[in-house]
Amino acid sequence: MQFDPLISIRLDLADREYQSGDILECEYQIDAVESEEMHAVEAAVLWYTSGKGDEDQGIHYYQRETRKSRHLDQPDLRVLTHFTTTLPNSPFSYEGTNLKIQWCVRVRILIQRDGPNLREYIHDQGFQLHRLPLLQS
Repeated sequence: MQFDPLISIRLDLADREYQSGDILECEYQIDAVESEEMHAVEAAVLWYTSGKGDEDQGIHYYQRETRKSRHLDQPDLRVLTHFTTTLPNSPFSYEGTNLKIQWCVRVRILIQRDGPNLREYIHDQGFQLHRLPLLQS
């Protein structure tokens, strides 16, 4: 019996509340899958809209690693991986009646088990991006 892979994502702030210009630090790790089955791992920081009308998304940060692109001293794509990125000035998280703007770290893995076909698994960890408060003089 095979289990679905486990994708763990940890952000540096437990409350997951960030302001524009903050540095987001993230770690992720893959479990419950054999190293040989791993084809690629993609990590992204992105925003997306939902609600009435067309949906939209934007990618702020992206990295992709494959077994071939990994360093020879650590070819295992399942290991704990760390990245940082400076968060942009917009768009800010928003939850309205007709529109939501949501931010997340997304980890997507492609695995090859029985046969030639690749299967994808995706896990999102949401967070809030807020405007820096204006300084009062």
